[in-house]
This record gives sequence, structure tokens and C-alpha cells, in this order.
Amino acid sequence: MYGIYIDRNSSLPVTRQLCHQLRERIESGQLAAGTRLLPTRVMAKEWGIARNVVIEVYEQLTAEGYLDCRVGSGTYVAGGIMPNAAARVHQVPAKMEPAITSPASPDRTIIDFATGIPDLARFPGKSWAKYLKEAAGSSPHDYNYGDVKGSPSLRLALRDYLFRSKGISCSADQLFIVSGASEGFLLLAKALSAQFNSIYIEDPTIDITRDIFRMMNYSLVPVQVDSNGMQVDAIRTFLPGHLLLLTPSHQFPSGSLMPIQRRHQAIRMVEEADAYVIEDDYDSEFRLKGIPVPPLQTLSPSRVIYVGTFSKTLSPSLRIGFLIVPPSLIDTITMTKDRLNLHTPAVIQKALAAFIQDGQLERHIHTVKKVYKKRRNLLTERLAQIFGDRISITGDEAGMHLQVLFHHERHIELPWNDTSAFGFRVERSDDYRIADRNPEGGIVLGYDNLTSEQITKGVCRIHRFVSTFDDSM
Repeated sequence: MYGIYIDRNSSLPVTRQLCHQLRERIESGQLAAGTRLLPTRVMAKEWGIARNVVIEVYEQLTAEGYLDCRVGSGTYVAGGIMPNAAARVHQVPAKMEPAITSPASPDRTIIDFATGIPDLARFPGKSWAKYLKEAAGSSPHDYNYGDVKGSPSLRLALRDYLFRSKGISCSADQLFIVSGASEGFLLLAKALSAQFNSIYIEDPTIDITRDIFRMMNYSLVPVQVDSNGMQVDAIRTFLPGHLLLLTPSHQFPSGSLMPIQRRHQAIRMVEEADAYVIEDDYDSEFRLKGIPVPPLQTLSPSRVIYVGTFSKTLSPSLRIGFLIVPPSLIDTITMTKDRLNLHTPAVIQKALAAFIQDGQLERHIHTVKKVYKKRRNLLTERLAQIFGDRISITGDEAGMHLQVLFHHERHIELPWNDTSAFGFRVERSDDYRIADRNPEGGIVLGYDNLTSEQITKGVCRIHRFVSTFDDSM
């Protein structure tokens, strides 16, 4: 089968023999990209071996990027495997082979490791269209502005969903529907500006929130991030007129998780200062190791303002986000939202309410979470195979991105913003810094909207890029 044979007299285990020969067939082009391999039961019968051995071979080659296992469809030969590149991937990190000097690959398509984008191909379009059609034809009143706080049906559905999925206990009155998390931050910055004019903010952090508060004339007080999130103990005195902005469940770009000790410390600080924590919780649904971490909001509902969005769980184009505000701020936020005339389309809200009530959102998250975990595993394995101990990977336990830090000094200042000639794009960790410090040279890789084939190709292209500068130094 496929010109592969098992040498029963060889000292090599059967698994290694089959892996080696399948790699050779793929690298040589004898098994072309997209070829569907026979099912494991058939292969086991043809080769006269146990099925679990074939399963182990398929799983190993899938992890290496040679095969693409599609649930419910079968196992296929992955694309984008060039003979030289495949040989190097197979041999590193034992010893790095000479790099390909030509930056351009036969496939000129740019592989973009953009962050914050879910798998758009897996958006449940047919199901969503049904809910949208029902909402659109239900009542003429849904074409008016509606409640400025948001559709009552969506706020009720969201209240119940948040309790089931995150343990958040709040009233529908505390919930505000906004057109994406960005509008939520803008609303908060405006509504709280009479009482607050400065904000303690993670450094580095996502540029959107940083820029919103800066444009709203807040003074930014950057607080450095480590492997446990913001170093809150660096805030010696929590000054009056300051807010605190945290991303405790999956910090961007480091991916760090804030431990309970720091969470309690942050809560004590804002309580003593009569201030508030703004919790950005944009992708905590995708906890890929262990169980989801309870939001900061559950520790102090009276002091934490929670910001969530459906841009990551469903689609950015929906432009639906939400706030959970402490009871003491309900009137202030309502008045500001009304004065700014910030209404979210009522029909979309009604469709989303029914979508959540029927359990469609949770089913979708459950489905894509398994896909994202597979892609995360593939990305980390390929990075480890190629770069070995020359890199550290952080933030791969949750969310939709991970960070890669290069250890060698010559890699710290590579021109990561100019990689199109090598067929890929990444984001620099240092671009998200606020304070001017020595560069770390890390890159941020989003993977949820990339196929397994693109991930495999993309890592090879990153390797070629780094290797080219190794040769020139």
C-alpha cells in the first residue's frame, strides 16, 4: 500500500518505519497534497498490524504537519510541504540546516498570523441566517431605536448565559449592550471622566484600549507585565482619580494568567481608593488547558466593570459587545449612552437573544474550542521542532494567540514588520508597549483563523526569514 512495506526483521519499531516511509512519499510528491489516506482499519488490515499502530502513525504525522486529520471526513496529506523545508523541519532542532536564501516561495499568498480573529469559515452562517430572518420579520417595533441599554430579551439571555458559563451573577439591569468592546471602552471613558482622569494600564497591552483612553485625555500609567500578569504590587500608592484596567484571564500579548493573590490585591486597592477595575475578558471562553478561570468580576461585583464581546466567540462583523456595571454606575452609564445616542441594531440583538436561548452559542464555542486546541498544539509543536530551545512560548494555555520570545540577541531586533517578501505577517510584542524599555524581540501569533496547512507553511516561512538573517551576520 503506497509502496510502503514493513521489514519484520528490522530493529526499528514498526511505527518508526511507517512514519519514515510516509514522510518520504509526501516529501517526494508521490503522495500529493490533498490525497486522502485510507481509513486506519483498512490500513491495518492491508499491513497486517494492529489498528492502534496505524492510529499512532497518523497522529504523529499530523502533529508534525505532514497530515491533516479532519473530523468526520478523514486524514489527508497536508499542503505546502516543500522537499528542502520538510527535510529541515524533520531534522531540527538537533542541528539547524542551511537556510533557503530565496525569500519568495512558490505560493505567494501571505499567511497572516493576525490576532483576535476567530475561524470565520466556521461561523454558523445557515443557523444564524434562520434566527436573523425570524427576528427581521417579527415586529415593526424592532426597527425603532429600542432601549438604549439594549434589547431586554438579549440582556436576559446574556444574564443567564454568563451565570452558566462563567459563574457571574448579575441583574439584567446591570447589562449594557454596545457595538463591540471598543464602543464599550469609549462609553466607559466618557461616562467616568467626571470622576477619573488617569488609568493604571498593563504594559504591554492591546493598542485599542490604550489608544481609546489616551484619546479621551486620560493619563496613562503603565505597569509592567510578567508571567503572572500586571505587577500590581508595583503600584505603591493607588492615587485618587485613577482607574485600573486589567486583562486577568489571558493578557495580551503575553498570554499570562493573573493568579488569585494578585486579583485579591487589585480588588483591595480599588476598594480602598474608592475606584473601579475595568476587566477586559475578550477571549476567556477558549481555555485550552484546565478549566475556565472565574472572572475578576465574581470577586467584587461592586468594584469591577466587566467588558465582553461576541467578536471573538462568533464574528467581528456582528459588532456586539456588552458591559456589566456595578449598581452604583447604572444611572451614569445610562445617561451617557443616551446622550451619545449609542444604540445597537435591535434586529441583530433579537436574533442573538434567541441564538443564545436555544443553546446555539454554547454549542458553537464547544465545537470551535476543539478546533482551536488542535491548531494551537500544531503551532507550538512546529515552533518547538524548528527553533528548539532558542525560543520560549508563552500564553498558549488559553485564548486565540500565543507569544514567541527569541533568546538570541541577534533575533531581538529583526524587521518583523517587513516580512511580506517571505510570505507571512506577524505582530511584534514591542509594538504594544507604552513605556520605552529595551526591546524583547517577541512576536505574537494568532492561529484561530488559519488552517493546519497555513500554520505549517507559516512556521516554515518564519524559519526562512530568521535563517536569512542568521546567514547575513
